[in-house]
Amino acid sequence: MAGIDLSTQFDKISDHARTASDKLKAANQSSRDRLESDVDNARDRAAAAADRINDKADAAAGKASSEWHEMRAKWQAHVATMKANAKKREDHLDAKLAEKDAEHAEDYALDAIDFAQAAIDEAESAVLDAMYSRASAMAFGSSSG
Repeated sequence: MAGIDLSTQFDKISDHARTASDKLKAANQSSRDRLESDVDNARDRAAAAADRINDKADAAAGKASSEWHEMRAKWQAHVATMKANAKKREDHLDAKLAEKDAEHAEDYALDAIDFAQAAIDEAESAVLDAMYSRASAMAFGSSSG
């Protein structure tokens, strides 16, 4: 893990969000058929992102839940633990312990980045699904009148 550029990894979050935002802005002008295709693609990306998180969790802990609400509750507990561990790290002078702490912190940072990117994919999928549903409602409303 040594030498990993966490700043660059963190920058991927805003790049990912900016890309999703640009797609959503373009989708706002899309036809119903195009939105349907965009929804399918976004759902596939969101599912793949969720699978990546679950695979990482499986490898790290032996089991993982694909339920977002359960993940959020665990996330809050994990953040509290990491904050407590950060205080403990301040007291460590031993080089081997410091190296282990650094690797653990880097792993945590990478997991947080992956989680954020998956959340962005899920949000993009939800927005596109809502746009498609609205376009469908409008199409059915105009055809019945």
